[in-house]
Amino acid sequence: MVTNEIIPGVRIGKFYIGENVDILKKKLSGRVDIEKGSQSIVLKTENMSFWIDKRTNKVFQIGVTNNFKGKFLDRIGLGSTLLDVQKSIGEWEEEFDVYILPKYPGICFELKDIDDYEEEWNESEMPINAIYIYDQNYFDEK
Repeated sequence: MVTNEIIPGVRIGKFYIGENVDILKKKLSGRVDIEKGSQSIVLKTENMSFWIDKRTNKVFQIGVTNNFKGKFLDRIGLGSTLLDVQKSIGEWEEEFDVYILPKYPGICFELKDIDDYEEEWNESEMPINAIYIYDQNYFDEK
């Protein structure tokens, strides 16, 4: 049975990195918005986004937001904090405004926006509001 399990660089639930856009579209249901860029297309559903390379027509990044219920290692999901990550998984690093896990290439986290808080912002206590998995090789080639 396929769950909403998050596997870095591989898949989120039934959606895979490297999957052809035509196969992806058959799996999607409900409203899908399309954003076209110069090198990629982004397909967006209520709580998932898929980045597709225009040259290969393959998914190179998947992101989850909103009410997505999947977890990474059955522990870290939307609403978790970097403190939770540190306690249950280990070291994290900030890189280009996202948070990566050196031991787990192909996954990164985005925190709730600093503008949403009037109090002092402490990154380790801010909730994760987006999780992305990606093809590390795709970005290494850029």
